[in-house]
Amino acid sequence: MAKNDVRIAYTPYSSMPTYTFLVNDRTTSSDTVIYPGDVCCMTEGLNYAIHLSTAKPVYGTDIVLGIAASTSTEGVSTDGDVEIYLPLPGIIYKCKAETPANLAVGVLLDTVTFTLTGTTYTVNEDEGTDENVHGLRIMGYDSAGYVYFIMKGCVTLFDDVV
Repeated sequence: MAKNDVRIAYTPYSSMPTYTFLVNDRTTSSDTVIYPGDVCCMTEGLNYAIHLSTAKPVYGTDIVLGIAASTSTEGVSTDGDVEIYLPLPGIIYKCKAETPANLAVGVLLDTVTFTLTGTTYTVNEDEGTDENVHGLRIMGYDSAGYVYFIMKGCVTLFDDVV
């Protein structure tokens, strides 16, 4: 994964709370090393942090743990851990848009998901809003092609666990 794809753009908190989650060994999970800025979710039933896959988060299936603050420490056959910024209300994140040329007033407040292409996360601003499914809400954008967004509570570990 690429480092710092997703960043915290604004926080109302004086310090950013983190929590250390377990990461399954790479042989068992077939996941790759988690780097700072990667989006992490939990594996249902196993309670390990893994990368969030493309076209997610979606309500009712994904439980986002937050954005990685450290590099994960798991090995090929040993479990490890990763420190993750918790997705608290009021935090605004930023990430490159999938198609920066499409950023316009019409995408504001749309609900969308991430796209994971290879090792890079982007926000799929073209997806079309689906309030009952998509877990990100676009709050703004800039001329550098970044989308500013929040994570809806319904896709984080602070809402009902699936």
